[in-house]
Amino acid sequence: MKNAIMQATHDFCTYILDIPIHRGKHYGDKFYGAAIALHENDAEHMWYLFFKKDTLNIIAKNLLCEDCLSEDDLDDLLKEISNQIIGSAKVILEANNPHNQYRLSVPEFMGHVPSPFPITLQESIVYKIKNRTFVIGR
Repeated sequence: MKNAIMQATHDFCTYILDIPIHRGKHYGDKFYGAAIALHENDAEHMWYLFFKKDTLNIIAKNLLCEDCLSEDDLDDLLKEISNQIIGSAKVILEANNPHNQYRLSVPEFMGHVPSPFPITLQESIVYKIKNRTFVIGR
């Protein structure tokens, strides 16, 4: 599942945003978060996406031609990013595992998320676009 998430994240940044993506090492602090469940058969896998505001502004400028979003707009953008990435991972998983059943929950905006994260992540991946950080984990 992690490989599908990584592929979907790479595809989102490379093909939709047209921005190179790199692996990062450090989280930093002051994130906005969203949570979305990806169900595989009877198992629920909760994925968390944490973006710095600067990172969301880069994405917003690319997708919406705006880079100074209100809190409501950040909420909508982060939920849409979650749908795009985790939804694409679902499609990859369905293609690779046709005998499994997958479904996606509606993403939930978590608002400001402190660092260290209030959720214990079993695994996480730190990414950078234009030297701005985001983290995806479960």
